[in-house]
Amino acid sequence: MEEDKSAIELLKEFARKTDRKIDCSKKYYPTSTINPCFLSQSYAIIPNQKTPTNFFISYCDLKGFGDNAFYSGIFFEIPAPHSTLIRIREKDILDKLNPFLKQSSYKSRIRDFDKQVVITENDFNWTNKLFHNTHIQNAILEIFKLDKRIRIGVNAIELMHEPTLKGKSNFGIYITEEWLLDDTLIENLFMLSEKIRTELF
Repeated sequence: MEEDKSAIELLKEFARKTDRKIDCSKKYYPTSTINPCFLSQSYAIIPNQKTPTNFFISYCDLKGFGDNAFYSGIFFEIPAPHSTLIRIREKDILDKLNPFLKQSSYKSRIRDFDKQVVITENDFNWTNKLFHNTHIQNAILEIFKLDKRIRIGVNAIELMHEPTLKGKSNFGIYITEEWLLDDTLIENLFMLSEKIRTELF
């Protein structure tokens, strides 16, 4: 029986099939008698072949914690201040049933959009600039239909391994605690991220 392929091997196949480049690495932390576990740090970066400003980035550090230690998605640079922090998720059944749950700190005043998402932010001007656009709103709702795990954020993930994005503000379409490995889903996210990037700039 053929052994299951690793996540990096699957992404290498995706890059080969779609004629994209891939930069990837996996390294293990030193073990000891106190800590005999084999903990690793892995990443894979695939730029969009048509628009190398959009990057599929997956990262996992088994010694780390929080969203920055384990994520996967599409990211591109935006000119927002690095201090700007925006997170968007689709409303779920708990949001609709429990009125005491934290609601959005931002409303776009587009009723159909606002009733489907929860937005938390610390910069109203940039949030309004980025998300008060019905084309971007429609793309976001389309993204949420693709996979319930997906979140959207501005500077929600700190990108350390892609030189083009390191230290810069980023727009992300991502999941945490897993890697995205479905070819069709990744292609759709590349397409929709480019639609959003084009609308923004």
